[in-house]
Amino acid sequence: MIALPRFAVGMIMARKLVAADNPHDAIFASRCGTWLSPNNVRRQWREAGADADLAWVTPHTFRKTAATLIKEETDTKSAAAQLGHSSEEVTATYYIAKPAQAPDVSDILERLGTDRGRRPAPRIAQ
Repeated sequence: MIALPRFAVGMIMARKLVAADNPHDAIFASRCGTWLSPNNVRRQWREAGADADLAWVTPHTFRKTAATLIKEETDTKSAAAQLGHSSEEVTATYYIAKPAQAPDVSDILERLGTDRGRRPAPRIAQ
């Protein structure tokens, strides 16, 4: 079982009210009440993304965003569980965004230039 945030539950409940009647009680059924074709969903997503200048956004983008946020707030294990992965390794490798900038460790590296009773070595020009 996966718990959903309130905004998602609200959206799904609202969608259920307007969903076409169908024998599967599907929330995202076609206009005819049949299952949506994955190819049609992908095509509709590409069209909507192009119209909104968001062609770069894919379902993978959403999953990666969710996994990264969960990992930053909790841990990789929780992110993997949310995505339904049996391995944290898959989640860490493919879904958790790597930092765009290295952490600021300049204070640590500053020790390399600290005058410890001696004058610093002269710089070598190249």
